[in-house]
Amino acid sequence: MTGKERIDLALQLKETDRPPTFEWFVDSSVGEALVGSGDAVDIVNALDLDAVNIRADYAKEYIDDITYVDEWGMKKQLTGDAVPGILESPIQDINNCDDYQFPDPAAPHRLQSLERAVEILGDKAAVIFNLRDGFSDLRDLLGYEEALMQPMLAPEKTLELMDRIVDYNLALAKVAVDRLGIDIIATTDDVAVATGLLFPPKVYDEIIGPAFKKVMAGYRDLGCKIIKHCDGDINPLMDFWIECGIDCIDPIDPRAGLTLKGYKEKYGDKICLKGNVDCTGALCDGTPQEVIDETLQCIETGGKTGYIISSSNTIHQGVNPDNYKAMLETIQNYKY
Repeated sequence: MTGKERIDLALQLKETDRPPTFEWFVDSSVGEALVGSGDAVDIVNALDLDAVNIRADYAKEYIDDITYVDEWGMKKQLTGDAVPGILESPIQDINNCDDYQFPDPAAPHRLQSLERAVEILGDKAAVIFNLRDGFSDLRDLLGYEEALMQPMLAPEKTLELMDRIVDYNLALAKVAVDRLGIDIIATTDDVAVATGLLFPPKVYDEIIGPAFKKVMAGYRDLGCKIIKHCDGDINPLMDFWIECGIDCIDPIDPRAGLTLKGYKEKYGDKICLKGNVDCTGALCDGTPQEVIDETLQCIETGGKTGYIISSSNTIHQGVNPDNYKAMLETIQNYKY
């Protein structure tokens, strides 16, 4: 069974030959230690992971060795993590957001990394297109504080901008589906922390939720399965997200008191679950045997159907490469 087949079957809540596995990101330092490359596709290929997560490509104009401005007009700084830090957002006043021009979704270089992944991996592994479902683009365009405040201070302008954000992501998805046959989309917008949602329920229901519902419907109309990531306590949103059509949820955040067992019992017959080997625990500073034990516990809890095993977020630079290797060997040698 190929990795692509495993992921497809897991998303359909069907049985696979062994637990499928992939990560949102494997830090380049971990990749270098294990396979001699920090490239995402090289890592997936060499470690025989079942999927790769790829984002759209945006040109960068470097100011210095670690600081650049991208096509969105965002000033960013490399931090050593998978995601750079944003120093300056392009929309300074939401009342002028109509003047903002999104990058061209069909630019020739936009899907360069996605095209390479499809070409190299073929059907060996699923190629997942990582897009957005609303809030993360709002946050990046306005800045974090403004993105939390403007839905309450300027709800109409925020709705207008959210609508444009949704349309942009759907345009990107259509290009990927039409050009490359992409059929799985992941959205990694965090709208919660361990103690609850980032917004009052009324703000989510009136501003963030409608955008989420529209973009999910659009992705499904394109024939795509959807994996939704969100850290934190997502309990208040789960029923809504399932109604909107997500096929999988990640990571079932243990810091928020969520458990794989509890989510399997409540949602396991409705959607696929992804997670949940703690990437802040044994993967970092435990023994390989502790990682093996935790991995086996996750597999047994996740069950034969509707489960993709992974870390509880990413394989970041603090993860011990030998421990991640132990986790993978346990998964890949496991037979249901």
